Amino acid sequence: MQSKRQTTGTDIPNKNNFDILRLFLAFSVCFAHLGEVSGVSAFLPLANYFYSGIAVDCFFVVSGFLIFRSFDRSSSVLSYLNKRVRRIYPAYLTVVLIAAIFLPLLFSDTAVDILFSREWFRYLFSNLAFLNFLQPDIAGIFSSNPLQVINPPLWTIKIEVMFYLSVPLIFLLLKSKRQWLPLCCLYAASIAYSFWFLSMHASNGLEIYLKLEKQLPGQLSFFLSGGGLYLYYSFFKRYWQIMLTGAIAILIVSSQHSITAQLFYPLSLAILVITVTLIFPYLGNWGKFGDMSYGVYIYHFPIIQIFTTLSLFDTHPWLVFFALLAVILLTSFLSYRYIERPFLKRSSHYRQAEERVKPQ
Repeated sequence: MQSKRQTTGTDIPNKNNFDILRLFLAFSVCFAHLGEVSGVSAFLPLANYFYSGIAVDCFFVVSGFLIFRSFDRSSSVLSYLNKRVRRIYPAYLTVVLIAAIFLPLLFSDTAVDILFSREWFRYLFSNLAFLNFLQPDIAGIFSSNPLQVINPPLWTIKIEVMFYLSVPLIFLLLKSKRQWLPLCCLYAASIAYSFWFLSMHASNGLEIYLKLEKQLPGQLSFFLSGGGLYLYYSFFKRYWQIMLTGAIAILIVSSQHSITAQLFYPLSLAILVITVTLIFPYLGNWGKFGDMSYGVYIYHFPIIQIFTTLSLFDTHPWLVFFALLAVILLTSFLSYRYIERPFLKRSSHYRQAEERVKPQ
């Protein structure tokens, strides 16, 4: 199956704020986790200002817009999938292998018993297969920390991969003249899935329903909202002021738990995100540094766990806070430069962003 349309979203500006927004969202998730993971009371108020759930929702919106564009501009399904694997898997493979091999060696007195044990293999292979929920921790690793899980944010990567695989099927449905109809049907099905599991949790309090609500069908509404705004970007650009006003009103009302407003929360959030990235003033070529947002997102949790294990926050937590940020940024930069970048094609957005800052 070929994907040679390349007619949608031709007026989307190359100078946009996607890179800086994703970096902000990645650090928002990091700050939201810091207090709970470290157990340091000084960091707990950060969760009142940075919301990991909303940040992840925004990530899914951005993903929908950019992945729809990636597929639309790919010469074939295989070309599209090749780009997705090159972008996401090298760093993901690295963070899983580092956790599985070096954490037992450096932070356990029983590394000989842990390495190559049944639990160790279960952690390694379930995480490499994006099935993180099957084995989120390894006994003896971070056992003295408030949380023992190694890297729970990786659950969203599984959702991302499922999004990637769903896009060719979604575009098959979009071949009809009424593109909006399958989008609306899929959006409605996603919302219905989320509401059903949330209602089940409200009725009996079982946490399993909240976990199921966070899986692919429940998150698809955010992805589709971003993708839909890509498909109808010309319409959005023409009426963005009206759409943004309505979106902000719905977001305000949805915070008061209005069921009607929550039905349109994913779309409203997408309108806000795409307005910030494509309509608001350009904030600079942050892509020239590479995509450190992905590294910040997948490396921050185990780095916080390591700082906690070493008791580095005990005396001067805010001073160590800035050291933590430096370590996360350095790790993300090195990961991009030496692990992720070599797998990117020259046509990649980040390779092109680097070219734009080279002296002529």
